[in-house]
Amino acid sequence: MRSIACLNFKGGSSKTTTALALAAALTHRLPKHQRILAVDCDPQCNLSAVLMDGKHAEAPTLTDVLLEEANIAHAVRPTRLKGLDVLPACERLADCTMLLADEMGKERRLRMALRELSDAYTTVIVDASPALTLLSVNVLGAVDEVIVPLDPGVFSISGLGRLQETVDRVRHYLEHPDLTIVGLLLTRFANTKASRDLQAQLREVHGSLVFRTVIPASVRVEEAHSRNLSIIEWAPQSSVAKAYDELVTEVLRHGKPKNRHARKRRPRHDAA
Repeated sequence: MRSIACLNFKGGSSKTTTALALAAALTHRLPKHQRILAVDCDPQCNLSAVLMDGKHAEAPTLTDVLLEEANIAHAVRPTRLKGLDVLPACERLADCTMLLADEMGKERRLRMALRELSDAYTTVIVDASPALTLLSVNVLGAVDEVIVPLDPGVFSISGLGRLQETVDRVRHYLEHPDLTIVGLLLTRFANTKASRDLQAQLREVHGSLVFRTVIPASVRVEEAHSRNLSIIEWAPQSSVAKAYDELVTEVLRHGKPKNRHARKRRPRHDAA
């Protein structure tokens, strides 16, 4: 099971938009027998709202799974998109950091739960919270790959060092050496001199770690979300949807080798 998180410790970077677009686009690209799971690990619950047609998720949700009050299989819901299920969030998810404070294995709850679904899904896409909390540590401990959406602003870029440091700590303390930042994704990109300069700087410093695909700014994204749809569903011919489809091509091209035990250790990318 391939596991990918969309994560940035800064809000407004199109993290949820990217998770939704990846999940929706992959339903058209993977063989019919393969299934995708979208996991909402953000207390804002935006991914859940879109995939559940604007409805609030009733128990059991991810909160109940992390607190070990429900089996993960009972919390997963089907969506309107064929081949895509969702593990939804609820507002109580924000309380997990406090409720799990004194619990054993609190950083590994999501990893342990997803293992139970390893035979049911080919790909898991996780939308993580935009903050360094127990929830985001659980996400990093559960996935192998991290995509970092970045809006072209100085404050967004400045958080990369902190994210890389957190990834390094999770690798070490949670014994998860496969965790890798696989790409930096420029989102909400406007063709201005400031944005072009920042892109050039990113590519000069991080090279191939920056995805070739750039997601343009567009009002079509907000139109889609206001209708509880992904951009892939609402405006498939828009520049944003086409860009996300190009991103999927890049992600699939750089997928994990099938035989993990026979491969060489993949190079560690530094985003710092």
